[in-house]
Amino acid sequence: MLARHNVAAVCAHHHEYPMFADVTADFVYARLQCGTDDMPTCYSPEQIAVWANRFKHYAQGGVPADLPMIAPSRAIEKKPRDVFAFFITGGKVNAPTGAQKLQLSVSA
Repeated sequence: MLARHNVAAVCAHHHEYPMFADVTADFVYARLQCGTDDMPTCYSPEQIAVWANRFKHYAQGGVPADLPMIAPSRAIEKKPRDVFAFFITGGKVNAPTGAQKLQLSVSA
């Protein structure tokens, strides 16, 4: 139903909520919520690099093979798309720094 109405499912990286990475719209919406306020960039540099590669894959029209999907057999048109990714952690203190680091990693 989401795909039929071009509504993006949230790809939520969360400690409690289930994650699914299906592309259901002409853009991707992701919430990175497993970071910590103790880390200056919310996620470690290695984790940011992994997510940056996933978002590059999404932006190029693909779907990351290492993330769970609800309907993996559904045909997805391979075309460039926007990716909106947000860091949302406990105190949100370091979310802007994490977002900047992610943005630099995606650009590299």
